[in-house]
Parts: sequence; structure tokens; C-alpha cells
Amino acid sequence: MNKKILSILLAALMASASLTGLAGCSEKAADNSGDSGNAAQAGSVNEAEASGEEAEDELVGDDLPEKDFGGETFSILTTSWYNAKKYIYADEMNGEVVNDALFKQRSKISDRFNVDITCNDDNDLDPVSTMVHNCAISGDDSYSIVYSHDNMTMNNGLKGDFCDLRSFEILDFSKPWWQGASQVFTIQNRLFATANSMAMSGIYMNCTVSFNKALMIDLQMDLPYEKVKNGEWYLDDMISMAEKGKQDLDGNGVFDDKDQWGFLTASYGWLQFQSDMGAGCMVKDEAGNVAFSGNVDKMVAVMEKFDRMDDFTRASTGTDYNVDMFKEGRGLFMFSENRNLYESMRDSSVSYGILPAPKFDEMQENYASAGYDIYWGVLLSSAAHEELISYCLEAISCENYNNVIPAVWETVLGAKLSDAPEDTDMFHIIRDVQYVDLGYALSQSIGGLSNLVFLKTNTTADQTASYIQKMMKSLNKGTEKLNKSYSEIGG
Repeated sequence: MNKKILSILLAALMASASLTGLAGCSEKAADNSGDSGNAAQAGSVNEAEASGEEAEDELVGDDLPEKDFGGETFSILTTSWYNAKKYIYADEMNGEVVNDALFKQRSKISDRFNVDITCNDDNDLDPVSTMVHNCAISGDDSYSIVYSHDNMTMNNGLKGDFCDLRSFEILDFSKPWWQGASQVFTIQNRLFATANSMAMSGIYMNCTVSFNKALMIDLQMDLPYEKVKNGEWYLDDMISMAEKGKQDLDGNGVFDDKDQWGFLTASYGWLQFQSDMGAGCMVKDEAGNVAFSGNVDKMVAVMEKFDRMDDFTRASTGTDYNVDMFKEGRGLFMFSENRNLYESMRDSSVSYGILPAPKFDEMQENYASAGYDIYWGVLLSSAAHEELISYCLEAISCENYNNVIPAVWETVLGAKLSDAPEDTDMFHIIRDVQYVDLGYALSQSIGGLSNLVFLKTNTTADQTASYIQKMMKSLNKGTEKLNKSYSEIGG
């Protein structure tokens, strides 16, 4: 059952990552120029699509004319970090749905435009970041685009290592695969790094709530599906349930990794949870400049509830989210990246369900589902190949949008899923509210910002306002510097 549930989750979120349509990319585009707000990869799938039927009003084409590039190479550089390549590229068919869909995508586009699409992932984060900068300085055009660590990619962009994608004449930013993160990351109408359906990484790195169904029933609590559907799933509900979930299993009066906890997460989970509660740090003004949200009262209020939750929480300092404890049945809730579920939970005997993060309170209109991604940019040293790169970016994004994601969705929906219809409903909600938080994306580019993004690991509720005040001088200086850099990059 868990394998099925998780497969639906990933497929549903993949559908979100590409704003799912079912057309081939040579089809005429539909009108999909609407703004998806802060959703990094947002969309919706209707009943016809979910059952594998074609929905004519969802067909989206890339509108590219035919072109023969004479065997030129479109080369992708990525890192060995998190095995990033598997989200982007497939060397050969291996029978796995996502891999084979990516391989077919590459083959189709290679044949269509007579291009050789390659991907290199030999190096880890720092070497790739350094290589990008050196290529830009030396004029080395060995690579067309680079996928790297999210924050490092933003910093490479600030160094002037990447092209402004908004200046590429062939890219059509009204297309759905350019919504979401490409809008969020556009500063002063310039876009040096982004994330979109070129890769599947945003799906696996999105953070969602998992819960132990059997444990919740044993504790005589109602599964919160109906609350979620009614828009009435709130943080206070989760806190009260987490309190009941904390149990001293060995009876020694000391709570540790051998006991049962109400809430499992990590420091990297808290920062996304903070954003989901409406306590994000950074916004953009009317001129497209980055600015502090000024949302101090909300940040304090969120931290007050987080401090209450802390009494029932076991949080790791890294990014493992205490998934092993959840796998062993010693956690009622877990807030984690989906990749951890995929890698660790599919062989578990724990019967678990999936939920969106709760709303902060009744004033929050919509659920939110923040996550990470592997951002990318086009090397400045490869600008002379703009036409080739633009064709490949547009065509690959379109092909993933229309065919790679739906291939997974349809395959999974072909299985017997009647044992978890409620979870399917939750996936429908989650996929429409995914996004990448601007504050996190810039957290290593603006002085003091990382401290505010990681509020839960740096301070307590009663100290939050004063802590923010201490950071403001550094934050204001760093924000001013970033906005100035954007205005000067490329002259």
C-alpha cells in the first residue's frame, strides 16, 4: 500500500511541476499565460486527465519552427549532490517510468532538431560552482546550462556567470512551464537562475506532512482528511494531536530517540513550515526589487505556536528529518521532503497518509506547500549559442510538461488505488499549492537573511522581535547590495 500511496504522491506532484497537459509539443499552444503567483510548480489536473483521457483545452505546444542544428551539442552540467542527474536526464532505458520517459524525451528532441543532448555529473557542489565561474571568466562554452545547489546557483548568477533568460527572444514566458519559480526569481525583470519542468527535482524536494494512520487510530483520533477538504486543518489541530502522540515508550522518564514523538522534522523542515504558515521573510516591490516583508508580528505569532509544538517534537539538525524513527512507527507526524519518503518509506510496514501543511489559523485562505529544488542557469560564456539553447530549453520543458509527467501519472493511476482514495484527494490539494520561497532562495545571497529563514533554530518566540531587529542592519545592507548587483550585471 505504501508503495502505491507514495507513487501517487510523486506522480501528482510531478503533474504539478509541469502544469500537466497531454499534448505533443508540436501541437498549437492553448492560452495559458496566467500568473501562478508564488507557486514554484503549480497547476491542476482535472478528472479527464486523471483518468488518462485527453483534455483538449489543456494542450500546450512549444510553437517552435522546425530547425536542423547539424548535430550541435546541448550540454548539461550538474552535480553528484543528491544524485541530481536522475531528475534531469536518462542515459538509457531501464524499465523505470520516470527514467524511460526522460530518455524518450531526449531522443525525440534530439531527432527533431538534430542536436546531441548530453549531461555530465562528475563533480560535487563546490567544484561545479567554481567551474561555472571559471567558464564564465575564460569564455569556455563547453556547457550550455548548469544545474547545481539552489543557493550556490543563485550566487553564481549574482557573480555574472549566467545569461539573463528574460533577454532570450525565443523563450516564451507566457508558457506554463515558465510560470512559478521563473516569476518568483525574476528581479528587476531579469532572470539569471530558475527552476521549472526541465527537471523533476522540485517534486522530490517538496515538503509535505506524513502521518502514521494506525497510531492515530490507536490514539482514538480522527484522521484529518475531512478537515483538510473543508479548509479547516489548522496548526492548533496538529499541535493538540502531536501532544497525544508523544509517549515515553521505555518508561524511564527521559525522552530520546527510543521513544515516540508527536512531530518529526529537521531544521530544514522548520524553515519551510515557517513559510507555509505565512511568515516568509522577503517580497518584491512594484519595481521588482527585493525587500524585507516587514512581517514581524506574524513571525512572532508563528514562533509562539512553534514553541508549543517543540514540546512534542524530535528535530534533526540536518536533512534526514528523523525518517528512520517514522519508518519504525515512532512518530505520529513527520514533515519531510518527499525524496526521503521515496528512498526510505516504500519498504516500511507503516501505514501512512499524506497531508498538506496545516493553515496557521482561520485567517489563512489557502494551504501552502514550500520546498526546495535544483536551480539552473545558462552560462554567459555560451551566449553565442543562444538559439540552440533556447530551442532545447523550450522543447525539453514542453515535452516534460506534456508527456513525461503525464506518463508517470497515467501509469500510476492504472494500478489498484481504491485502498487510499483520501490520500489521492490530498495529492490534488498539495500539487496546486507548491512553491519555492524567495527568502530561502536568496538566503545565502543576502547578509543576515539565513538567520531569519531559520528562525526556529536560531531563537525563541519571546526573543523573535529583538532577534529580527538585530539582523536588520545586515539584512538591509545585503538587500541593497543584491538589488544593486541585479541592476549592474551585464552592464
